[in-house]
Amino acid sequence: MWRSARFPVLWVGAPLLLVTLFTVVPIGHTLWTSLHSAHFLFPDELSWSGLDNYRKVIAGPFFLTTLKNSLLFTAVTAPVVVGLGIATALLLQRRFTGRAVLRSVVLLPWVLPGAITAVLWIWVFNPSWGMLNTWLRDLGLITSSIPWLSDPSLAFASVAVAHIWSQVPFSVVLIMAALSTIDPALFEAARIDGANAWQRFRFVVWPAIKAMVVVLLVYNALTAFTTYDVVYAMTGGGPGTATSLLSFQIWRESFSMYDFGAGSAVAFLVVAMAGLMIVAITRALPSDLFAATEDEAP
Repeated sequence: MWRSARFPVLWVGAPLLLVTLFTVVPIGHTLWTSLHSAHFLFPDELSWSGLDNYRKVIAGPFFLTTLKNSLLFTAVTAPVVVGLGIATALLLQRRFTGRAVLRSVVLLPWVLPGAITAVLWIWVFNPSWGMLNTWLRDLGLITSSIPWLSDPSLAFASVAVAHIWSQVPFSVVLIMAALSTIDPALFEAARIDGANAWQRFRFVVWPAIKAMVVVLLVYNALTAFTTYDVVYAMTGGGPGTATSLLSFQIWRESFSMYDFGAGSAVAFLVVAMAGLMIVAITRALPSDLFAATEDEAP
């Protein structure tokens, strides 16, 4: 019985059922709600509205601004997170005194809740007694306090730094896992052959981590595109709309305007754009990225 063809179906069926219940069904319900006039204050007046909610939110005053901010936030943070993750993982792979302690410290931002991360960086960026302004004044680089979170030209960069800080550890963990699969003899052979640091990275390290880098790029792009907690806790989307993201508009339409139809329309647009983003990232990469690279040598 256990060896019958039905048994593997049970192993596959259970995860698929969970995915359906917690992913497909909510997305389907969001799409259904977005096509109806669903207002919290008038629950008995649910009616079919077609694409009216989509037209309303796209033509509204916030959608293009939040879309631009979300795309820029994603384009800035995702590559930086992955790049810093690679650099940090390579550093932590070296043998040096205190490596175990440093590994624990590096992973700390990953385990902190978003609200705590936001509070920490609010302290850092505080214009009066924040750590950053204090250091800059002590170094003589500034004479007056810089309002990092209340200046529209600086707030976006400030929340991007906080987001990057919180996401880098996850990339470090996965890159280190990929690095652990490399045979140390390959590094020794590369050194004997006279390969410099760049050549060792290109021909030994990169083939082992490139598939993981793709996964991390996609993951961090989706995380940045849909982020909410850290940015909201730090700036509330302000000053003005400087740090307002698409996730903020979902909240605004659903829980400030109580228009669940419009909020669901924005949410489904985010899901659709996230899917397109995954396709765009994977198609923009070389077609042989996951191919075997045994023929590569320094």
